[in-house]
Amino acid sequence: MQRGSLRSLFALLALLGLALLGSCTPSIGDPCSVSSDCSIRGDRVCDSSQPEGYCTIKNCGGNTCPNDGACVLFGASLLGCPYDDRTPARTARTFCMAHCDADKDCRSGYICADPKGTPWNALVLDDDQTKRVCIPSITSTSTQTSTAATPVVCSAAPDAAPPIDASPGWANDATRDSGMDAARDGAPRTDAGTDAQ
Repeated sequence: MQRGSLRSLFALLALLGLALLGSCTPSIGDPCSVSSDCSIRGDRVCDSSQPEGYCTIKNCGGNTCPNDGACVLFGASLLGCPYDDRTPARTARTFCMAHCDADKDCRSGYICADPKGTPWNALVLDDDQTKRVCIPSITSTSTQTSTAATPVVCSAAPDAAPPIDASPGWANDATRDSGMDAARDGAPRTDAGTDAQ
């Protein structure tokens, strides 16, 4: 075999290997244990907090997920702090979630649902707001809402929160006579004039 045709054969095999490697890339929503299960390039991570792991892309933006995904914003608001698209809550996180049309499109332990619904109360950031995603199924016991009072952290009412005392706590200690003399080794002070002599 000639040297040029041998080189061409190796190049063809290398391209075939790369094509096969690319076709084996896990999809958004696939099970995983570690992030390298989702991508060897580091562009996808494994959310191991989900049942059997969930291949995703963190910090996505609207319309930036691969074709099999939808960018979903979780924790967009806190109790007392409604969602504002200019300044989402500090707890807000975005993830690419596997797009689906029916439960059969999702793996075991997941359902095809609108993330905007209860109990997730998430937002789809893509132009298509009707997207449903494969999301962990939630039991009825974990969907109960809290009856705690709504905090007033984000309220604009002036009397909503108590005033904050910004004075240093040690300021009063320095002006108070403690009956101790710092110049001596902690012995009680009997006469202020004695120290001056």
